[in-house]
Amino acid sequence: MKKILLVTIALLVLQTTILSVKAAEDSLSRLSTEKSKFMAWGRPSNMVDIGLGYLFSSSTCSWEISFPDQYGRSRSALDFKGMNGSIPIVFLDIQHPNSYASLSFQFGKGQNLNGEGTDSDYQAGAMYHRSKFDLTGETIFWTADIQTTFAFNSKARWVLKPFLGWQHYEEKIGMTNGSWTKLFGAETNTPFAGLDSRYDFNWDALRIGMKGELELVSARQSEIVPLRLKSHLALFPYMHYTGRGVWNLRDDLKKDPSFSHEADKWGVLGMDGAISLIYQPLKFLEFEGGGRISYFYVQDGTDTTYFSNNTVATVTLNEAKALQIGLFLQITWRF
Repeated sequence: MKKILLVTIALLVLQTTILSVKAAEDSLSRLSTEKSKFMAWGRPSNMVDIGLGYLFSSSTCSWEISFPDQYGRSRSALDFKGMNGSIPIVFLDIQHPNSYASLSFQFGKGQNLNGEGTDSDYQAGAMYHRSKFDLTGETIFWTADIQTTFAFNSKARWVLKPFLGWQHYEEKIGMTNGSWTKLFGAETNTPFAGLDSRYDFNWDALRIGMKGELELVSARQSEIVPLRLKSHLALFPYMHYTGRGVWNLRDDLKKDPSFSHEADKWGVLGMDGAISLIYQPLKFLEFEGGGRISYFYVQDGTDTTYFSNNTVATVTLNEAKALQIGLFLQITWRF
């Protein structure tokens, strides 16, 4: 009798366990289905996007060096401000049909006008000399990213695209029409003739970040979403900076180049971000407009000066930075 009772209890426990496991599996299956409905890796996509646009930008760049001397430690700082330009841009996106992976490229090159620069020298903590000059130049930049896509099927549908890439940015600056505003600590306004110097900023950054799109209007029967909000934010964990200057009025310096700057740094060394509105009237055509900002920064680099007597001096590059802010318009063809 006891054996029969034990067997009966064992069978009841086994049956209860089987039912519990089945219920748990059904619950997990429902949760997985609900989750897959809410979020999915990839989404159907066209394979190629080609875009043309213009960036209407204003740029500011600067660098500063320091060196020991009889006054302790002196500084020299160059500031380049108000460099405004209209920069043509070309875009190319190549995508997997389900957006599991895609490559994104962007290239821009254009002229900058109407900038003003200053060259300031400090001794014993006080400004000793300062000059100002007009600026002209050229901006070149490109980005290359690899990314994937996650789609969220909430009431307001949106997608996220984590990406990893590389960004290059350079400003080639010419300096003319110089005048002294301070000499030996005294205020003045004294033009000097013949200024035709150059300085080139070159930034290369590893970039990591997120792109996103939010549907503002529900898709039509033709599956076109006519209005979307788009943005991206990239941080720069690694930065390589080089600068190259040619000072034509300094007879004691060589001219190819007169000096160079270099820095390699890890950390949070800048960012690139944008926000825009997209209007898509047709399946193969988009119009986009928005704003963009890029910031680059390094410190504790090296300044190497090349003298005309073939000697070389190395001092500290305290910092170099660049900021570009602008508005952009573009048109994109989708295939």
